[in-house]
Amino acid sequence: MVSVMALFNACQDNAWDDHFNQDASSAATQNILEILESDSRFSRFLDIVKAEGMDSVLKSDQTFTVWAPDNNAMEAFRTDGSDEDHFLKNHISRYIYNISDFADTSYVRIKMLNGKFQEYEKTDGGYTFAGRQLEGAGRAATNGVVHSLTAVAPFYLNLYEEIKNNSSMSSLAGYLKSFDTYEFDKSASSPVGKNDLGQIVYDSVFNYYNEWMHRYGDIYLEDSTYTMIVPTNQGWSDGYEKVYPYFRTFGRVITSTENTTTHVPARTYETTDNLADSLSRAFTQENMAKNLVFRKKATPGAIPGDSLVNTAGNSFHNISQLIAGIQEQTVSNGVMWKTGSWILRPEEAFHKQITVEAERTSGRTNAYSNILSQSAASTIYADSVSGQKFIEVTASSTSARQQPMVQFTIPGVLAATYDVYVVFAPAQAGTDNVASDSTRVNFYLNYVHEDGRMYEDAVINGGVTKGKGMTAMFVKRIKFPFSNFSQTAFGKDEEYADDCVRLRIQTSVASNETTRMTRTMRIDKIVLKPVTETQE
Repeated sequence: MVSVMALFNACQDNAWDDHFNQDASSAATQNILEILESDSRFSRFLDIVKAEGMDSVLKSDQTFTVWAPDNNAMEAFRTDGSDEDHFLKNHISRYIYNISDFADTSYVRIKMLNGKFQEYEKTDGGYTFAGRQLEGAGRAATNGVVHSLTAVAPFYLNLYEEIKNNSSMSSLAGYLKSFDTYEFDKSASSPVGKNDLGQIVYDSVFNYYNEWMHRYGDIYLEDSTYTMIVPTNQGWSDGYEKVYPYFRTFGRVITSTENTTTHVPARTYETTDNLADSLSRAFTQENMAKNLVFRKKATPGAIPGDSLVNTAGNSFHNISQLIAGIQEQTVSNGVMWKTGSWILRPEEAFHKQITVEAERTSGRTNAYSNILSQSAASTIYADSVSGQKFIEVTASSTSARQQPMVQFTIPGVLAATYDVYVVFAPAQAGTDNVASDSTRVNFYLNYVHEDGRMYEDAVINGGVTKGKGMTAMFVKRIKFPFSNFSQTAFGKDEEYADDCVRLRIQTSVASNETTRMTRTMRIDKIVLKPVTETQE
């Protein structure tokens, strides 16, 4: 065992020497502090080390890598007003980093004592740290490594720190800070005594949590990398003015009734109360802020396809054009795109197509009919039917006064303009080689009108479905006066939205038409296509 250990130690010494271009006769004999003290190039850096009480740390048995600016580099520090504690910890990292780290890479990301990350790179011109040139490969110490820097490493705030510390971004900062919470961690806290009431007093530890960041990006973390569009106060105000009309909503329910047979609701909502205003404001701000964050560093000219997907799952195209004129700023955990105007397009951020699959039972009611879910998987329409499923709505009565009907709730509608379509499938979508048929349908849109009343508009004559092939039937173009969101302000998915927009579909086949038309509907889906401002 002694022989093996001796061989092992010899190998370690050789590897150590190879890493620092030294031979065995020049093995490390000094600790980090002693190296700094013995090299006059680091006298100014050493003064700060001692002033901040870091000298005892750098001569301890702990292992560090010190990236020490030489005296010429320290001239910059003397004039930029940097915090000395941040400055030092921005130049010291735990563990050993040297040229051996580049055996299979040219880039190493290093966590510094201040929690920030810096980049250690191998370049054609040698080695750099935080983009600053290193002199040589470093000097080995008994407790680590000392590298010589030709310039001071820059100190950057992270995205959240920058936003909170910059008064020109106080509007966004105020919104994000509203989700900051600190929870007392009793298990991690230490009792230090009792107060005058006999209650235990703790050396308290609190855990930080931000629900918004948990959903859309932990922009306060140093070990994550993001690109974030950050509007100034003017940009936030500009965005609020543009986005608010889409999320205008109503407040409390005043009256509510429903037909017991057809399940068609009739309600009245308060449209000018405090709840309506606070909900509209909450939805507006959420849909502004959640579209600002993208993962990793983005370089517009190098983005494949010039498009990005943000952390909310929305895709933005023509990024180079979108961010033309913005101010790019480096932060410790990524890149900030600072803008004084609102640059995101509604149709990419939130004014999206809404699709309701007919086979979805939630939010669906029917009358005078039976509903059967059908699969198109084994038919020639497998690629035409959405999700390969549709519903077959058949009559439960032969009476012409009781035409089969089905009603769908449409969630997530904005106070915006849509083109409404219903897609029907033919008989052959369920079974090949079956006889073709067609039917006539009417539509009824039910939503909250400008006066706050929810009721159905006059019947919309739809037309006749195709006997063969899919039928995408246009219902109408409509501008909804209110958005159809949940009365919970934050974090509700669209499927939980309030039941305040409905589309009723009903056959309209007279008794003398049943020989050439059926009262059976085969519905694939309902589609609301957004209409942009330029299309209106």
